[in-house]
Amino acid sequence: MVVSLILLVLGIVLLVKGADFLVSGAISLAATFGVSKMFMGLSLVAFGTSVPELVVSTIASVKGVPGVSISNVVGSNIANVALCLGIASVIGSLTVKSRTVRLEVPFMILVTIAFSAILLRNNPPQVVWNDGVVFLTFFVMYVYYLYRMAASDMKTEEFKGEGERIVFTVLKVIGGIIGLWIGGDLTVNSVVRISETLGISKSLISLTLVAVGTSLPEIATSIMAVRKGEPDITMGNVIGSNIMNILVVIGISSLFGKLTVDVGNYWMDISFMLAFSVLLFLFASTGRKIQKWEGVIFIAMYIPYIYLVVSRK
Repeated sequence: MVVSLILLVLGIVLLVKGADFLVSGAISLAATFGVSKMFMGLSLVAFGTSVPELVVSTIASVKGVPGVSISNVVGSNIANVALCLGIASVIGSLTVKSRTVRLEVPFMILVTIAFSAILLRNNPPQVVWNDGVVFLTFFVMYVYYLYRMAASDMKTEEFKGEGERIVFTVLKVIGGIIGLWIGGDLTVNSVVRISETLGISKSLISLTLVAVGTSLPEIATSIMAVRKGEPDITMGNVIGSNIMNILVVIGISSLFGKLTVDVGNYWMDISFMLAFSVLLFLFASTGRKIQKWEGVIFIAMYIPYIYLVVSRK
């Protein structure tokens, strides 16, 4: 118990410092290369914080536990919007660029709908390898969009500035990603051990902590970014991470074997994932910002979802 508590504290410290390094490094890289912070959030930061989902889902697929791969992504995408944006917007209102409302959020919704349709077309819900090829093809399109965004940013003076030495910045970013990965793993494992020691239901642990645990890097990074006054990195991180979770994590995991779901009423989870995505679009469209009370709604909606997940047979 004592060891688990020590590891829990260490995990939280690594999460905080890893998020700090990743956000600071992304800001510096944006200034060095003359690209927007939104671009960094959608690309480097989003990929860095999606590493835990990729590792967990791929290993689960290889080991023949395909339900973990899908549930991890669905649960993480819900937690990214409900908790990451919810908590971040309560700390400080998040401004949203018009391009984000017109292009990036709709693309995230499109990807989410495509994933939902492919998953639920069969009974039981499943994703096979050729579906994964479709997702990875969509990811190529996403990378091309990011390339065009970077090229457009570098043509303007708006994003050019003084960055840190490139080697130091790259090391900071890599260190941040490693810190988030190890910190998230330590935190989740410690919480699971403490919960088991206290006799808390294992179903509650397995159905909630894996998804939330792999979202801890996104949560920590989003909070750190908004505290540093960088809402673009927060928005880009969540939107980009949700896109990559489906296109990259599910895309790659499905290449190692058919991904199926072994719990009933999966329409509920998909409905919540779609509802949060659409709600994000509606909130971002009104006043070009996500305000504190809207963040409270995100968090409040997450509570009944967890209750329904835990009470499901």
